[in-house]
Amino acid sequence: MMIRNGRLYKISRIISLQYYIVEAVLFLTSWSALSVKGLQANVPLFEPRENNVSFFAGDTATLLCSVTGLQTRFVVWRRTSEPNPLTIGDFVYSPDDRITIRRVEDKNEWNLIIKDVQIADAGIYECAVSSREKYKRLVLLRVNGTSRRFNSKGSAYDKDKDSIKSQVLMSGQRFVSKGQTILLTCNATGEDFAPDGVDWFINGHKVNHQTMPRVRIYDPVVDNNKRTLLSTLEIRRSIMNDKGIYVCRGPEQRTGSLTVHILDEEKSSIDKRGDGSPSHGYVSDSAIPCCSFKWSKQCSIIFFCLSATWFTHAWFVT
Repeated sequence: MMIRNGRLYKISRIISLQYYIVEAVLFLTSWSALSVKGLQANVPLFEPRENNVSFFAGDTATLLCSVTGLQTRFVVWRRTSEPNPLTIGDFVYSPDDRITIRRVEDKNEWNLIIKDVQIADAGIYECAVSSREKYKRLVLLRVNGTSRRFNSKGSAYDKDKDSIKSQVLMSGQRFVSKGQTILLTCNATGEDFAPDGVDWFINGHKVNHQTMPRVRIYDPVVDNNKRTLLSTLEIRRSIMNDKGIYVCRGPEQRTGSLTVHILDEEKSSIDKRGDGSPSHGYVSDSAIPCCSFKWSKQCSIIFFCLSATWFTHAWFVT
């Protein structure tokens, strides 16, 4: 009877111990969830805005960028092909007096303005948030090679339309940090009409969605008046093997190429992108923050509690 009572006493102690362990696990889980929720509230988010814009040469180009949750951070505009920023907050860093920043507070917008835009200004621009994490949004600027003109009736027309030659031009960022997005554009111009399409090659291999599922080619943008076709290639979360020569082949077998280098910042203390800190993630056009999770004290306590539960069950019951 004493053994029976002693065994019942042990079982009751086990139940009590397991009850307190479960209480501790539930409390720590709830506390961790609240901490993560608070962390997400401080993450800057990009609101949807047009990220593929076209202008005539001589126009004033406006590149839109709307960010919420900035707090003490700054919005930084830069061209992806250049290391130096164009603007930092309200300050214009670029020596080009055509460039200004326009802030629309009620829309949380920090818009980049380029007056008298020229074909050399075409390319990919980055609207980023100054922080240790890499939050950014890419905007593609296209510039039609001829200036906008108006006839006597006030209607616009293009000058020297017939002088367009067949050509293929590529643009994009040559140096990309591991884990960031590779975004390349190919602007193909036809001799008599816009090309039907272009072919992409990576290190001599034609891009195939079945063999290269990470590579995405967006639907081309065709401008029949200018006889141009704009194709965009994207690779998210780049890896070291994505480095190499990217080729775009257009009409009459004309090609454009660009060599992409992938930087492994985890093995180097030098930040090639000029912000002095490693890049852990980015925000794409969908404005979804990239979060990383590390082993914390809460995780250690939960693991200990679960281990204790298993140990007490194995020791006393068996």
